[in-house]
Amino acid sequence: MEGKEEEAKTHIIIVPVAHVSKKSARLVEDTIRSRKPDLVGLELCRERLEALSRGGSRSMDLRTAISHPTSAILFAAQQLIGKWWQVTPGEEMMRALGAAAELQRPVALLDRPIGGIARDIERIPLREKIGMVFSPGLKLPGKKKMSLSQMMKPENLEKILGKLERDFPASYKVFVESRNRHMFGKMLLCNVDTVVAVVGAAHVPGLCRLAEESGENIKIEVVE
Repeated sequence: MEGKEEEAKTHIIIVPVAHVSKKSARLVEDTIRSRKPDLVGLELCRERLEALSRGGSRSMDLRTAISHPTSAILFAAQQLIGKWWQVTPGEEMMRALGAAAELQRPVALLDRPIGGIARDIERIPLREKIGMVFSPGLKLPGKKKMSLSQMMKPENLEKILGKLERDFPASYKVFVESRNRHMFGKMLLCNVDTVVAVVGAAHVPGLCRLAEESGENIKIEVVE
């Protein structure tokens, strides 16, 4: 019918999370239970899922840690942040798995294998790695360091990611861009009507942009 908007083939409901946030963990669980999607997609690979299932964290195995020391340092930093905020990194993923099981919904692992990410981290130029270590942190010019809730706001995320891409282009490609493309591609392959995708907040702007540029009949909704 003329003037009638075509109904989207796939509805992707993105739940942006901070991987060390109790509020994020609750939001994930509530969203899956209320929306009852056909599929739950997680920013995990099989290795990290197995580690979580064993009661571990979003981790890497010992062999990977020894082979890729930079990645091991980044993992250790995430554990420290989780201890500081009194929440286990990966708790939001465990809540998502529990809610999916409760509703008997399938789960898709969307992220790149951690071994591949670790190898890419090792290829980041040394000067850029050092620059990231001594960077003043996630703050915008002229502003004090932001709280976690401030960083999660879409307008601040866009600015932070833009700064990261300008200052540390190789790191941005490894941590953000390559994973955005991988996760978006996996979601398209799922071929279901409704997906709840649980991903780090830093991936949300890129996933929305990829959906818009894809030409696919996709509706993207970001839960706040």
